[in-house]
Amino acid sequence: MKKSAYILVTVLLLTMPFIANANEIILANLSDKFGQISHRDLETHQEFVFSGEFTDIEHALNLANSNDMYVQYASVSAREDGKAAIIIRVSPTRNDASRHFATFSNILRPGMFTWKSGKVPENMAVLTTVETSFDNSVSLQGLTLKSSLIFSHLFPLIERTGELRDPFFSRGSYSDTKAGRVMDFTVLCQW
Repeated sequence: MKKSAYILVTVLLLTMPFIANANEIILANLSDKFGQISHRDLETHQEFVFSGEFTDIEHALNLANSNDMYVQYASVSAREDGKAAIIIRVSPTRNDASRHFATFSNILRPGMFTWKSGKVPENMAVLTTVETSFDNSVSLQGLTLKSSLIFSHLFPLIERTGELRDPFFSRGSYSDTKAGRVMDFTVLCQW
C-alpha cells in the first residue's frame, strides 16, 4: 500500500511542472490571439475566460486543445457589444472532443441563430448561451416573449444547421420585465 501511494505521489509531482508549463503555453497562445485572458487553476482542470469574435471560436478551441491538455468544456455567451464571452476548460484527460470543434463553431457562426442584443424581439427566440462538455449533447439557452416561438422559430433553425438533431425543450421559467413576461429557456440537442 505504501509503495503504491509513493508511486502515485511521485507521478503527480513529476507531472505537475509539465501541466503548469502546458497551461502557460496555452495561456500565451490564447493571449496572443485574444488579448487579456483570465486563468484559474481548478482541482481537476484549468479554466480560461476571455472574449473574441464568434468566427474565432474554433481557433480558440484548437489553441486550448494542445500540449497534452484537452478541452473538456466550452461555453459561449453573447455580449452586448456583439462579441462572444468564452469559457474553455482543459485537463490532461484525453478525449475526442476535438471532433466536435468544427461543428460547435459552425452552429455559432453569424446568421445561424439569432443572439440576444438589446431587447428580446416579439417574433423570435434568441440565444444567450451555447455550452457543451463535448459529450453527446449541446445546451442552447435563450430568451423569448412567447414560449411557442421555441418550437415554431428555434426548432426549425436547429434543424437547418444540419449539425444538431433531436431538440428537446428542457427547461423554461418566466420573469416579469419592462418588455413583458420573458421566458428564460434551455433546449438540449444531440450532435
